[in-house]
Amino acid sequence: MSELRRSSVVFAGLVIEDEEARVLFMRRANTGFADGLWSLPGGRVEHGELVNQAGVREAWEEVGLHVQLEDLHTAHVLNTISDDGTPVIGWYLHTTQWKGTPENREPHLCSELAWFPPDAMDPQTEHTDLTAVRAWKQGTATGWHAR
Repeated sequence: MSELRRSSVVFAGLVIEDEEARVLFMRRANTGFADGLWSLPGGRVEHGELVNQAGVREAWEEVGLHVQLEDLHTAHVLNTISDDGTPVIGWYLHTTQWKGTPENREPHLCSELAWFPPDAMDPQTEHTDLTAVRAWKQGTATGWHAR
């Protein structure tokens, strides 16, 4: 009998939008996943944590922004399968409200930060984040993404 594998729920990313309608991205480095590509700040939901709580935590840990729970809104929910075959649900959150100045707080995992307009993202953007931001701008709440 094969071993049962559990699915993952991933808080995939924060769509942090500035006054000029640009979205904050991080260039991944030394993570073992999508290194060299732009991605949204975000990560996994930790044990005992809700998705929006993960968003608040990740905003602070990764880019030094203070975000309030009530200022996060679902931007997109994406279902995909990871490279190892694990089903993943990526929950993307949007905010235009935060305190602080974005800074790279994880230089060992991120080489730089940049703002991109949703309709002019760098072609070197991680594919699920690219899909989620485009869907969010089109008003599509959910989606499925094949590898």
